[in-house]
Amino acid sequence: MESGDILTVVGGLVLVLVIALVANPQHLTGSSVQAVPTTTIIPHGMGPNTSGVATTQGTLSTELNPNQSGFVTPQTITTPTAVPTGAALYQIFYTNKPFTYPRFKLPENMVIFGASDILANRQDMVPFAFIEYNRSGGLTQIFSVPYPVWVLNTTVTANLTPQYGDFRMVLCYASNGSIINGEEILNRGSSYRIIQVSNTDVYMIISTAYIDRYRITLETARNYYDAYKPA
Repeated sequence: MESGDILTVVGGLVLVLVIALVANPQHLTGSSVQAVPTTTIIPHGMGPNTSGVATTQGTLSTELNPNQSGFVTPQTITTPTAVPTGAALYQIFYTNKPFTYPRFKLPENMVIFGASDILANRQDMVPFAFIEYNRSGGLTQIFSVPYPVWVLNTTVTANLTPQYGDFRMVLCYASNGSIINGEEILNRGSSYRIIQVSNTDVYMIISTAYIDRYRITLETARNYYDAYKPA
């Protein structure tokens, strides 16, 4: 082989070696490059986790179980969860045995209950329970309230056909079905009913027509809440 051919072969080998080192620099040190694990943090309001707590796995998951008072208390499932913020409200549901109640029909004349009650100005009200449904009516579970004075704060939404909206509700004693108080909201809007019955089993009869949603929040003044709230 001539000297010129040898130089050509050597030069080709050197070129291949240089290209290999440029394409794979880790071979210069003998180390390898590994992927770095990352954690995705979902900010508050930007994804399924809206609790404001960043989590890498698991979601906030709760189930509602009725207790003896007729209210429903939130109970955390034993799965990875985020820490909830704020005090939980008791949720009141409809009963599946309405015909066992002493009264299961509304009175024909709802006008007797008059207009909404008026709350004192600057009164600090604390919500402690609620019932909320889309359109449907029914009879609620039996429940009891420990506060001597409390309020039914009702809001009715009827955006599709507000001219036909009709919401009616009466609060009854569970022992004999006697009516404690009631209200009727035509079209849509809000109403207050001040109740002075405590530590007594009661329930609500609710009728709806042509509304989208209603919510009744049970509230009491801060001084009653602090003095009579269950331990």
